[in-house]
Amino acid sequence: MHLIGVLLAAGRSRRMGRPKQLLPWPPVDGDRPLVAAAFDAIAPACCAIIVVVGHEADSVLAALGERPFQSVRVDPDAEMLSSVKAGLSAARSIHPTADILLHPADHPQVRRETIESLIRAAGQQSDLAVMPEYDGRGGHPTIIPAKMIPSILDFTDVGGLRQFWLHHADRCVRVAVDDPGVVFDVDTQSDYGFGVQ
Repeated sequence: MHLIGVLLAAGRSRRMGRPKQLLPWPPVDGDRPLVAAAFDAIAPACCAIIVVVGHEADSVLAALGERPFQSVRVDPDAEMLSSVKAGLSAARSIHPTADILLHPADHPQVRRETIESLIRAAGQQSDLAVMPEYDGRGGHPTIIPAKMIPSILDFTDVGGLRQFWLHHADRCVRVAVDDPGVVFDVDTQSDYGFGVQ
């Protein structure tokens, strides 16, 4: 599978009160920024990665160090769907028929075996978006087949990508995984201090 990663790292982190992408991860004795941990979680599965940045864009990009990627800048105050579309468009310019591994930068603890499970499921159902599910809750990352990208780029309804999936439930498959990292996101100080045990 030709897979391009799209890492969403453009937000203002209003609930955190400071740019969460730049926080050390893990919280105690962290050896890399949160955005780098999320990047590293998906990188082994991807032939290329697009990082979508907005707020504190230069600092977020610098936090990724020497990791290989391309970036695209968006308005940090726009809806997340704008970031998704920007990332998908950039990925298509690299490889028009590649599938996408879409991942938010505040999900640093997704396991490699989880991503491998999603890739296997996508290989068996190549026309469907594949999403992980943990304890009945949908999570991240999502594999989006290349054939579905034009529909997302054309989508303008209120509710963003979540609403798109609701409109196209027949084009999605959920894969149950034993990985709390797929539903753990770092949105608040409490989230940051807790992590996944």
